[in-house]
Amino acid sequence: MAVTRTYTIGDALPPLAKTMSQDMINAFEKSGGAKGPSQFTDLETAKGTLGTSTTVASGRMSLTFATEMLRRYFGSDVYNNGGMVDLRFLRPVRPGDTVTFTGKVTATAKEADGTRVTVEVTGTNQKGAVTAAGMGACIVPSGYLPPEE
Repeated sequence: MAVTRTYTIGDALPPLAKTMSQDMINAFEKSGGAKGPSQFTDLETAKGTLGTSTTVASGRMSLTFATEMLRRYFGSDVYNNGGMVDLRFLRPVRPGDTVTFTGKVTATAKEADGTRVTVEVTGTNQKGAVTAAGMGACIVPSGYLPPEE
């Protein structure tokens, strides 16, 4: 007999760590159709536009990684149909940085279609600085049991 998964306030999500490389940043920008130099892909443009000594990763990359963490936690079949994330970008992420995304369940609420599970989301770099913070949520259908990993 299958047991329905429960979500409890305070539950920690498995963390997701990503180490940025310029190749990763370039591939991400190219996948979005970006053409030409930008502060993300070109050092001279970053220096001129941002006044930095390195390029930076787009905030969209952090959003993508936060979404990946939530999708793994809830299961892609559920998250892709009832999930969302709202993230604020607080500090730049540069090539060579390792950013770890963490999450903690902060609320659950019954809804007509199941249970809305709200998660606090944080991205922290290898120096302990918070690079992104926000929240995610997913409506989990009643009786849903995620596949075994």
